[in-house]
Amino acid sequence: MLALTKKTDYALVALAYLARRGRSVTSSREIAAGSGVPCAMLTNILKCLTHAGLVTSERGSRGGYALAVEPGDITLHCLMTAIEGPSHVVRCMIPGQSDAGSACLLEKSCPVREPAKNVYNRLRKFLEGISLAELGVRVSQPVVTRVDSDQSPASLVGI
Repeated sequence: MLALTKKTDYALVALAYLARRGRSVTSSREIAAGSGVPCAMLTNILKCLTHAGLVTSERGSRGGYALAVEPGDITLHCLMTAIEGPSHVVRCMIPGQSDAGSACLLEKSCPVREPAKNVYNRLRKFLEGISLAELGVRVSQPVVTRVDSDQSPASLVGI
């Protein structure tokens, strides 16, 4: 079963928090306190999201982060790629894996490679069709102020 990593789960929670703030700039400390995401991990996540163009960052004493795009334009696939990097169903689909020394011995006669590509393409299309807005993230939702250890952060913000 496909499951989000904790890092992607936290990124989703952080994006949901920022979506509720609209375009206002919010400090990473405020995001961490308001969302329950650990500050150290949040810093790394916000860096990835900024690099991917999903959030903007402003430096300075009044700096912080804000959504760079509308919640409806942020797909689950885009988020997962920003945080985890490109995904592949089988190793032979990873660019550079066909180089000498790492090539699969079955690559030329493999009955699984093409069906695996089809599965990956269908899964990718599905994930590209799910937006942050579709997950129920709205500006009017209340902000979570703490996370209990037995609950997923994403479940606490209503997504």
